[in-house]
Amino acid sequence: MHCLTVIYPHPDDPEAFKSYYEEKHLPLAARLPGLKRYHYAYPDAVGGGDVFCIFQAYFEDGASMGAAMESGVGGEVAQDVANYSPKGAQIFHFPIEV
Repeated sequence: MHCLTVIYPHPDDPEAFKSYYEEKHLPLAARLPGLKRYHYAYPDAVGGGDVFCIFQAYFEDGASMGAAMESGVGGEVAQDVANYSPKGAQIFHFPIEV
């Protein structure tokens, strides 16, 4: 299993972020080819930090994740980020260790 993690900074308008993200962006991301499952949260930071939202998507392996990111839907997902998070996002990916 391979995990894609996206971390978003605090937006200027949290309610606008949540509305767009949940109503438009997540349904788009759910169409990523090879996506096994995903979840997201608006966490409370422990010890500070500039994290408003975390998204995690799971794929069979790194190759599947890469193919999803390079797909047409992956391009749409990447381009859509500026519509709700003009401050951008940090993206990480890693194999799940058990």
